[in-house]
Order: sequence, then C-alpha cells, then structure tokens
Amino acid sequence: MPSPAPSTPQRVAELDGVRGLAILLVLLYHYIAVPIPPDAGRPLSFIRQLFSNTWSGVDLFFVLSGFLIGGILIEHRSAGNYFRVFYTRRISRIFPLYYFFLALFLLLQWLSPRLGIFSQDLFYNPLPITPYLVYLQNFAMAIRGTFGNEFLAMTWSLAIEEHFYLLLPLLVWRSRPDRLPFTLLFFVALSVILRAMLAPGSYISFIVTPWRLDALFLGVLLAVLVRRPALLETVTSRRVWVKAVAVALLIFIAYSSFSEPLGSLDHLLVFGLFFTAMLFLMLSQSGGPLTRFFRRRWLVSLGRYSYGIYLFHQMVNGMVHDIFFHRPPVVDSLPTALATGLSFALVCLLALGTYRAFETRFIELGHRSAYSIDEHIILPGVEK
Repeated sequence: MPSPAPSTPQRVAELDGVRGLAILLVLLYHYIAVPIPPDAGRPLSFIRQLFSNTWSGVDLFFVLSGFLIGGILIEHRSAGNYFRVFYTRRISRIFPLYYFFLALFLLLQWLSPRLGIFSQDLFYNPLPITPYLVYLQNFAMAIRGTFGNEFLAMTWSLAIEEHFYLLLPLLVWRSRPDRLPFTLLFFVALSVILRAMLAPGSYISFIVTPWRLDALFLGVLLAVLVRRPALLETVTSRRVWVKAVAVALLIFIAYSSFSEPLGSLDHLLVFGLFFTAMLFLMLSQSGGPLTRFFRRRWLVSLGRYSYGIYLFHQMVNGMVHDIFFHRPPVVDSLPTALATGLSFALVCLLALGTYRAFETRFIELGHRSAYSIDEHIILPGVEK
C-alpha cells in the first residue's frame, strides 16, 4: 500500500533484482544464443534453443518501466510542477550515459582505422548518426530494414522508452482517474491489433513505437491496480488464478523455444502478460519465494548497473572477439567461450565504473528537483 517516501531516494532490492533478471536475459541472448552457429553440434544447438527467447528481457524492462514510471506519475498528477520535475529527473537519469556512449562510439569509429587494432568494418554504421541523437533510430531502422551497427542496435528500445515518456505524462494528467485504466487498455489493444496487421518478423512490428507499447502499458495498469485497495484485495484473493495463468504462459514460452510459434498467438503479448503476472505475484507476497529470489545479491547488483551493461555489452563483446579472433562474436569452442566470459567481466566493470563516477552524480542532480506535493509512492523513492 502507498506509504510516505523518505526525503532521500532508497533502492528497493527486489526491483533491482527484476532489472537484474531483465539484463541477464538480454546477455544470454546476445552472448550465447545469437553467437552459437545454427549448425553447431547437439549440445551447443540445445543451448542455443534453450536461450532463443531470452531477447524478451527487453519486454521485462518495459513492464517494469511502465510500473515504476506510471506509479510516479499517478502519485504526482496534482503537483504544480508535475511535468518539469518528471522530465528533469528522466533527462538526468537517461541522457548523460546515453550521449557518453554515442560519443565513445563515434570516437572509436574515427580512431579505429588510425589505430589499426580492429577490423576495418567493426564500427561501420549503415544508418546516419542523426536519428540516434534524437531517439528516432527505431524508425530509421524500420525504414532501412536494418538494425545498423551491432553496437548501437539495442538502442531501439531506448527510443521507445523516450517516446513513452512523452506520451504517458500527458495521458495521466488529462485522464480522469476512473477512466485511466480504459485509456491504458486502449493502448495495449492498439499495439496488439497493429502487430496483427503485419506479417510476422517485420521490423516495424518489433521496433517501432506504436507496435510495442503494450508491455509498457501493462506495467502502468499494474501500477493502477496496486493503488486501488478494493481491486487489489480482489485480485490478491484470487492469487492462485494469477499463478495458474503465469504457469500456463511460461509453459507456452518454454515450448515455443524448441518449436515453431503456435498458430497466430502474439509472442510479444505473451511475454508482456507473463512478466506482468510475475511482477504482481512478487509484489503481492512480501517475503515470498519470488521476493527472496529477486533479493539475491548478485541479481540485485546486475540490476543496479543494468543501464550501463545494456549500453556497452555489445560493443565490449564485439571488440574482445575482434581482437582475439578477428571476426564477430561466435561461440563454437572453449577459447571463444572464454572470450565471451571475459567480455562479461569487462562490461560489468565498465558499468560499475560509469555508475559510480558518472551516473550517480546526475541522478542526485535530478533528484534535487522535488514535486510540489508530498511524495508517497507505493515503493518509496524507487529510482528507475
């Protein structure tokens, strides 16, 4: 239930643990599933299939983001400085490391042919840099039919988050509280309908904002639910049904990892619903098995530094494999697996360093802006 927030932001360990799971899934996909060749032997092929759906870590980030951002906006809808404080904090949290990352990429792109250490095309990008500067790269990727340079490819999800930050504050501010859930359901349904109108595998359906809003808005719906005591009590009393749905969705996800998609079911919606149910089950039973799992120290640490890991993980892995093997990352032997392990260690150290020396300074700067009403968020002072 809502409770007063302290004057200084506190971290909620289990939510960092959820972030940790999200970034772990992304790493499993980019560091293991994708680099294993399709024609690898049986053990490696099994591992490739086992982790073939772990790209869904991005959808877990979306659900969690919708829950946290939606909760903050709902709680402070009446603040006189509602928009100013929200955007000051978002800009302070997201922009500095993102533009540092882009600057580093451009610097390495310029230095690479001069240093002669890396392959000539390692930093080649078929997309212009301008869309990345204004968070429109996901539209540029869809138009060109390419993710561009592998080191920048994952920033399509950051573009969607930024568009979400432009849309949701206005929706929350303009919608009557009793009508807000219907508005949110509209956007969930809109994304599902838009995807159904496109052929499977389309770039548009995977990376363009209107087609990918459902996971974010499912998270906001969860934020609404936990702020409606009567509704929350009703759903919590039927927790066993939520568990049954979550298990059914998980079985479908596991089955689809080793088979063709089942009929016309929307995989993106399945992941969004599963992660929403998982987050609800964790929140509705403090001290339960899910909470204990997400409070594991290593998972919490991964989550705390997940933004830096997400930005740098492809670049670090690509550079390490290029230095040792002069090719893109491929995991087909013990040496290549060790190189990937080295990449993981290096990217964790890099993310730790940038968080402590860089990110925290801007986060603290952003939190100097306070809402003009008392802050009382369901999970006090949670910093996304």
